[in-house]
Amino acid sequence: MKFMGRFVSIMLTASMLFLLLTACAAGDSGPLSGSYRLRGDSAAKRARLSDGVLTVGKKGSGKVLEEFTIGIDVPDDKDISLAYRSHMADDGWCGWTPSGTKVISEDGHDIDTIQLMLIGRDAFMYDIEYRIAAVGEDWQEWGSNGIQLGIPDAQRPIEAVEIKLVEHESYEPHTWTVIEFGDDDGRQAMFYTMHNNDDGTLIVIDGGWPLNEGQVRSVIELYGGHVDHWFLTHYDEDHASAFNAIYADPRGITIDNIYATPLDLELYLECAAERYWDTPYVYETFIEQTEGDETVRYLNRGDSFGIDGLQVEVFNAYDQIVVDTGSRDVANGASLVFRIEGNEDSILFCGDMISRLGQPLLDLYGDRLVSEYVQAAHHGNNKLPTDFYAELGAEVMFFDGPPWLTESDDYTAKALIEWCHDNGITTYEYATAPNIIGFD
Repeated sequence: MKFMGRFVSIMLTASMLFLLLTACAAGDSGPLSGSYRLRGDSAAKRARLSDGVLTVGKKGSGKVLEEFTIGIDVPDDKDISLAYRSHMADDGWCGWTPSGTKVISEDGHDIDTIQLMLIGRDAFMYDIEYRIAAVGEDWQEWGSNGIQLGIPDAQRPIEAVEIKLVEHESYEPHTWTVIEFGDDDGRQAMFYTMHNNDDGTLIVIDGGWPLNEGQVRSVIELYGGHVDHWFLTHYDEDHASAFNAIYADPRGITIDNIYATPLDLELYLECAAERYWDTPYVYETFIEQTEGDETVRYLNRGDSFGIDGLQVEVFNAYDQIVVDTGSRDVANGASLVFRIEGNEDSILFCGDMISRLGQPLLDLYGDRLVSEYVQAAHHGNNKLPTDFYAELGAEVMFFDGPPWLTESDDYTAKALIEWCHDNGITTYEYATAPNIIGFD
């Protein structure tokens, strides 16, 4: 079992080792292993491995899956790590954990939803596919690569999970892994990571709502508990709240560099008084907590600097150009817009930039905005014209919102996604999150 970079290494317990040896003795073979315990059983049982499919639990037993572990064992020369998490009915999501970690349902909070993903330089060697069966129901359709299976709090506890690895005929190892995570609050948010699979450098962008703090913590801990660079695009509650909570109570998490946008607090408070959805307390908390912290760097339009072989260029931050738009939406207007460029790939983060900044940015920077990957501004839900996105030349666009936002006629994101598809642009939304790409 191998975890590269700053991944936490979890050694197999004696019982897990016994289960692996028993599986081998029985003639089963493959990189997957596991154990489980059903409600009412006194001891864990070995997960059945047959024809490359690992079955955790027992379909048709009528018993709720109460405890499980899933393991993966890959050759030493491959950097592939398995992570998973589950949702407990009426109790919320557990954090992401590495393979071999025991998940236990306690106090009657049934496991009703599960996600599994592969991470690492060679993770694209496989798809991880899985399906679930709720108590008294048939197998659901297969899902893969992090997609959420099950419905939280729907009173449909899981009794069995089937898991398999599907090997690709060919794949490309990647230096960086970029992940768009959904939000545990079930709403629009923004939380991305970029992890260097060679040296372990971790970059975090935003983090999301207060209720997403647990997921953000678990992802950082999955990578070893250290953030090299944390970017905060702006101070809305659905972007910076999880950061504020972790900064206030790190519990061992360390951060080397924090990048943020400057903002005139007096003007923000004045504007927020007219806008019920603004959350100035998030900014006030940020500046109070970080006062005197030399790791905090307020970025300005035109800044350019290197990070671990990547080049960062800042196209928007709070300044007179934002004020001159005349928009009272200064919180979103102040959003960092920045591009990260590698040796081969580039990604443009737009935060919640306002539509009035679209043309000024094109006028100022033109082709410098062009990027293979683009995060749609304000979750894809604003009046930025498609002409703006057409100039960016994106092959993939990320929309940071759940289906109620991305699939509804009440919001502009749906039309923008349809425009993307009409123009050959792949889109990722929270419906399939975590969405994982390789980056070089």
